Amino acid sequence: MKRNTYTESAFDRLPLSILEMSETEHPKAVILFIHGLCGRKERNIEVMEYMTGKGFACVGYDLRGHGESILSEADRGYTNQGGAEAMVVDMESVIRKVNEDFKDTPIYIVAHSMGSLAARAYLKDHDTTINGMIICGSPSRNRYNTLGRSVMWMISLVNDGRVRIGRFQEATSRSYNKTFRNEGRMAWTCSDPQVRERFRNDAKCNITITADCSLTLLQMMDEAYDIKGWHTANPSLPVLFISGTEDPCMIDVPHFHESAGFLNKVGYTDVSSILFPDMRHEVLNEKGKEMVWEEILHFVEKQQAKA
Repeated sequence: MKRNTYTESAFDRLPLSILEMSETEHPKAVILFIHGLCGRKERNIEVMEYMTGKGFACVGYDLRGHGESILSEADRGYTNQGGAEAMVVDMESVIRKVNEDFKDTPIYIVAHSMGSLAARAYLKDHDTTINGMIICGSPSRNRYNTLGRSVMWMISLVNDGRVRIGRFQEATSRSYNKTFRNEGRMAWTCSDPQVRERFRNDAKCNITITADCSLTLLQMMDEAYDIKGWHTANPSLPVLFISGTEDPCMIDVPHFHESAGFLNKVGYTDVSSILFPDMRHEVLNEKGKEMVWEEILHFVEKQQAKA
């Protein structure tokens, strides 16, 4: 079964596009995939098909301003001035829909990059609504985040934040790409040139974001790494951090472990991590991605065996 559906965000009634997949009427659990900046739910189709083949249901949705979670084509890359709060409410709305469609079924989140920041912002108040979380390609806390947030806030005062920030976006990508510049633009995202080519040719992904979208991203980073505001009601919730050793978003290995360790500081007791040698940012689509999928499968099955 593959079904396209949607739900309205309780924040502002924005339609959120959802893809549901299952090969059985009684899945072991639901795995909710959350994509990153400039992505869309269809980029996770391969791993979703793998998981459905193992007896799980898979759900993906487009973050606001991405894929089909837009009001018009002009809104792609624009987050409707909702900020981090809207992203969290969107996730509440999607999980409510998942619970309606897959009653009494455990839910695990697999969240990538920008999606992983949104997932951790959601976790602060909603950790009893899920059974586990896997954080992929986590952006480590950036010391320039406060400055960047101030700049994007000022730019967002113009035209409701719809100003496209191509120069900032390209400069960030170039800084990540320093180690891989001989392989071409965006090589930092994935070592597989075919994956990069598919992204470049996808008009729904290869977009220039707005200042509003960038501000939302920076707000979510603040939320994810702010020691205040955590209501850790489910401290034994299992959380797995995974990343490639060559992912520039994590900055370096000590920063990666610091990101994972932050959840220990706010009270979570079952936090683990895996680094995959030679992989870059998009571990779910990297060369050797099947090894990553197997670790996700092992994590979810391990938690299911405990239940």
